Amino acid sequence: MDYQKLTKPYIKLLIKELDHLVAIPSFKDKKTMSKTYPYGKSIDDVLKAFAKFGKANKFKTELTNRYVELSVGNKGPIVEVFAHLDVVPMASNIYQMKKVGNKLMGRGVADDKGPLLAATYAVIALRNNNLIQNAQVKIFAGGDEECGESCIRNYIKTHPSPKFGFTPDSKFPLVYGEKGIGNITLTKNIKFKNIISIEGGNAANTVISECTFKVNNIKEIKNKIKASHKIKGNEITFIGVAAHGSRPELGKNAFLIGLKELGKINHDQTMTRLADSFLDYSGKKLGVYIKGKHLGPTVYNVGIVNYQNNVLTLKINYRYPENYKVNAMVKKLASNFDFKVVHQEASGFLLYDLKSPLVSALMKAYVSETKDKTKPVISGGGTYAKEVKNTVAFGAEPVNADYKMHETDEFIPIKDLENAMALYAHAIMVLIKQK
Repeated sequence: MDYQKLTKPYIKLLIKELDHLVAIPSFKDKKTMSKTYPYGKSIDDVLKAFAKFGKANKFKTELTNRYVELSVGNKGPIVEVFAHLDVVPMASNIYQMKKVGNKLMGRGVADDKGPLLAATYAVIALRNNNLIQNAQVKIFAGGDEECGESCIRNYIKTHPSPKFGFTPDSKFPLVYGEKGIGNITLTKNIKFKNIISIEGGNAANTVISECTFKVNNIKEIKNKIKASHKIKGNEITFIGVAAHGSRPELGKNAFLIGLKELGKINHDQTMTRLADSFLDYSGKKLGVYIKGKHLGPTVYNVGIVNYQNNVLTLKINYRYPENYKVNAMVKKLASNFDFKVVHQEASGFLLYDLKSPLVSALMKAYVSETKDKTKPVISGGGTYAKEVKNTVAFGAEPVNADYKMHETDEFIPIKDLENAMALYAHAIMVLIKQK
């Protein structure tokens, strides 16, 4: 079967629909959250848009205010794709997709609206050519992957587990292991010298790209600041570089940069020590570094900060390997500066046998389609694969590529979307036939 030829006619339709979905700023919006809209109005809008797309393309469609399920077939084993429609918010407006050369740019083109549509059009191509026989193929599109995954937990309570599944929300060739992910909120009563307030960050799992420090000595210090910044009145907004929370070393944390610089200028050792401690993203300076045999080292990212009335609040996203003791390490982390832990949550790690039927089948499809013999990898990112049985992350970003997910210049090459569509069609057929 020539899967490239089978799916190629759908690339223009994919791009058109992706443009439509990207234009919906589907980040979790606390201002519009309610019982009707558990993740906010914009996520409800994108779920309804995808359900409308599903119905227009003759899928059996289930729509709730937490997820959409599209399905083909009424009997046989279930092969399912798990993707998401919510995105990480950014300070800048990047909710209009644009074509730059051979790339599509905009929030969600790579994480995860583009790969979702690649998998969906793969199913459409298979169905339109009568290739889905004696099987059920389903597509789950969630609304809360970036902020807790309650959507998938809600879904699996009432839906059967697939025989085999994959999520197009990570790396090719395949991710056989994912680090555990934790989120903690720390608070402390503390007095920073000459600092009135601090505000920065949109999501715990993203490096802070802008952070505003309100100070009471702006005239004295404004000419001493060396890091990238802008000043308005007595507010200094430090400019960093956003990055995914699993790879904070690829970004520049504006909060930590500003904290360190103002700490030096104001001769506040507590500020500089705090900044230096968290700028070591591995956790070594905080005494909470661990390296696992399979899943590698710990990673810590300060993603949200607030400082008001001498109370500092930090929201930290961390990634951990298989030998990590969550409660003990969180207690040790907080003890460094006598923080109080006010919120704590963690999801477990994932580790598949490379010889398992699922991994073997997907790698067979990958090698057959691409001729690439790159080995499966482990990831610091977290996907729906941790929540659903018999499921692994499978693309859509090549292991040696960086689509700038969670950054302001997120993109995906059109050719990569086209290749992913063909590969997903191939993979689904292999999984249908896999014993």
